[in-house]
Amino acid sequence: MTSSSRSRLSALFALLVPLTGGAALAQQPAPDMTPKLPAVLRDARYCELVAVHITREGLLASVFNTLGFDDCPADKWDALTRRELLRQFDTLAVVMNGPRHFIMDGISATGDTKTGEIITVGGIVMAKRAEVSLSLHQAMGPAYTEQTIDRNTTYRFDAGKPVFQLTAPDGAVYVMQSYAQIVDPAMSYADLAGLGAKLKPPAGWSYTTRTPDTDLLLVAKGTAIVIQDELKNTYQKVVAN
Repeated sequence: MTSSSRSRLSALFALLVPLTGGAALAQQPAPDMTPKLPAVLRDARYCELVAVHITREGLLASVFNTLGFDDCPADKWDALTRRELLRQFDTLAVVMNGPRHFIMDGISATGDTKTGEIITVGGIVMAKRAEVSLSLHQAMGPAYTEQTIDRNTTYRFDAGKPVFQLTAPDGAVYVMQSYAQIVDPAMSYADLAGLGAKLKPPAGWSYTTRTPDTDLLLVAKGTAIVIQDELKNTYQKVVAN
């Protein structure tokens, strides 16, 4: 690899790795643990670490999150360092994706999504939940860019509760699965109904809130298509089953 190529990769990973300073950490296998979903999932706090590797097929991101173990304690999360994350995951880029809060009311998972590797990182227990194949275009792409995630999940949004969604110019609908406190640390669930006034999506996009009369199920059978807005809130595309 030439020096100019390394420089371009360094610039790319600088965009992918907004990590903070703090104490050292350790990544090691956790004791046998069975994750347990919180009694109330809607608005439950969690965090993710996304380890990005270069493969012959392109960039591959492994997604680990805290769901079912704890609510990602702020002191431990803030103590994670870029240097130690890169060393422990043995990669060139690790994204700290959180804190986040779930919007759905239920999650069921099968296959690798359910039985992913369990690790501890800086005292935080996490499980591997997905793998994402990224092109350079996707990795460097702006907000509102589709990404395909490998997972088998069903997200349930209860009837009578609000659903927050984006609609693309072609009519495609993307339902919010989590909101983030990354760009705006003060973001709260109460802010979501009025979020459309803050977002500045591309021309033709719109943000709306609706309340379904029956349970809404977002099913991913092997893959899910997701996007993020400029505040890092995440949405899953609604597709025909």
